[in-house]
Amino acid sequence: MRKFLKVWFGVAALLVALPLAAQQTAKEAERHAGNPMDYDKILKPADMHEILGRFVGTWNTTLKALVYGVPLRETTMKDTFVAKWILDERFIELEYTYDLGVEGGVSKGKVIMGYNGATKQFFRHFFIDWDSRGTFSDGVFIRSKNALVFEGKEHDPITGDTFVKRDVFTFGPDKDKFHYEQYYRFADGSEVKPLEGDYIRVKEPVKP
Repeated sequence: MRKFLKVWFGVAALLVALPLAAQQTAKEAERHAGNPMDYDKILKPADMHEILGRFVGTWNTTLKALVYGVPLRETTMKDTFVAKWILDERFIELEYTYDLGVEGGVSKGKVIMGYNGATKQFFRHFFIDWDSRGTFSDGVFIRSKNALVFEGKEHDPITGDTFVKRDVFTFGPDKDKFHYEQYYRFADGSEVKPLEGDYIRVKEPVKP
């Protein structure tokens, strides 16, 4: 009986431990099923990561902004962000500071951006210190417009309404500048543009 219990407990322990171990080994098996270099080329294509790399650096802007109210009020908002590669240069981490002045004070936040080579989509996860919802967006690069466009759904916690947030980053010949637009599209088809402006790269001072 003792021997039987020992075997049973051993099997039970194996069954409990298997799901996590199975996930890990499945990931490893997937990675090593073919040539690891080919696997990485699919998940981390150089041309898509070149687009992500355009954000690396320190950037400043003064955005045109719409402040909540009836009717909406126009104002300006300063933004500074620092973007860098993280985790073996697979993702972009962006830390930013918004300053709405007397309209809303200073807010801080973080964005994680990347490219999923399996789904062939960019993604953007946006977080800010005064809202615990976050925005999770999928993105595409439109070559004809040299623009990276993200869309994600947001939900109003009071009304329960769902609306779409769209972030548009348009690049030009000047690598130290890009244009940004943010839109909200509502269920009735109406749309507003609460933010717009040009980001300028902050260049490191030339050392003597």
